[in-house]
Parts: sequence; C-alpha cells; structure tokens
Amino acid sequence: MTRYREEDGHSCVDVRVPSLENLFDKRDPAPFRERDIDPGLRDYLTESVEDLLSRGPPKLVFWLERPCEVSAIEVPVRAHFEYELERHARSRSREVRLGYLALLIASALIALFIFLAQWVASSLTSTFGVAFKEVLTISGWVLLWRPVEVLIYDGLPWRRRRKVLRNLLAARFEVRQSPAASEQRAG
Repeated sequence: MTRYREEDGHSCVDVRVPSLENLFDKRDPAPFRERDIDPGLRDYLTESVEDLLSRGPPKLVFWLERPCEVSAIEVPVRAHFEYELERHARSRSREVRLGYLALLIASALIALFIFLAQWVASSLTSTFGVAFKEVLTISGWVLLWRPVEVLIYDGLPWRRRRKVLRNLLAARFEVRQSPAASEQRAG
C-alpha cells in the first residue's frame, strides 16, 4: 500500500493543518507573505516529493479548517523553493570551482611526485629507495581523490536534489477544507 493517494493521474501529497499560520516559521519576524515556511513542512514536502520522484511533479493538497485562496500558500511556498534551488545551484558552482582548482594543484603535484619517484628509483636502489618511490607514486594518485570526488561523485546527489526541487516547483497546488471542520459547522 502506498503512502500517497492518486487523484486525476497525479500523486497527492496531503498537508493537514488547522490554519494558514501553521505553514510558516513562527520564529521568522518577517511579514506574513515574506516569511519562511515551517522547517517541518519544508522537510515533509521535500521528502514526499523525493519519494514520488519517479512519478513526476505531484499535486500538493493543503487541508485547512478555514480554506483560503490557493495563492496565499502557493506564492510563499514556491518562493521558498525557488530560493532553495538558487542556493543549491550556487553551492554546487562553488564546489565545482574548488574541485577544478584542486584538480589543477593535484595534477601539478602528481607530476612532481612521479618525477621524484623516478629520481629516487634511479638514485636509491635499496629497499628504502624502492619503498620511498612507491610512497611518492601512491601519494600522487591519492591527491586526485578529492577532485574526483567533488567533480564526479558529489554531483550525483546534487542532481537528485535539484530534480526534487524542480518537481516541487512544478507541483500543482490546491487548498481544501478539512473534513473535520466542515462536520463541526454542520453539527
């Protein structure tokens, strides 16, 4: 059984809160529409969209006791995740620049270490010379570890996070009245 319901061909992420104010970070002193969304809501939305990543952008359904215009939720939530996507891209850009710098430094040092290893091999034929040559050779290759990690392997989770944020931005928003609230009014 899946945790998310399907509706009109879209997976739905349901958010049930008593009021609109519960969607925003209470510690943020900024005016209402410019406030950050609640960290718990942010985490719930990103984790849910990550769960549904293979299904494409979901429908985000906000269940409130007193419904409001969808824009009262959609505008600040989209603004929050647009900012997150920009921050994420800037962070990766800095990492890649540092990765290329590290690669340049590592390349220069590996050339130096290989030169020294060849010099040691021809100058010192003892066991110590052979061991020192191997230390220089291995050290040179170890220098490449971090640049390769930053430029190749760190990019994989970055791409996944970018896709999650893009799916959040592409999500459809709806606001509905909580069933409990409508039952209370009817009684």
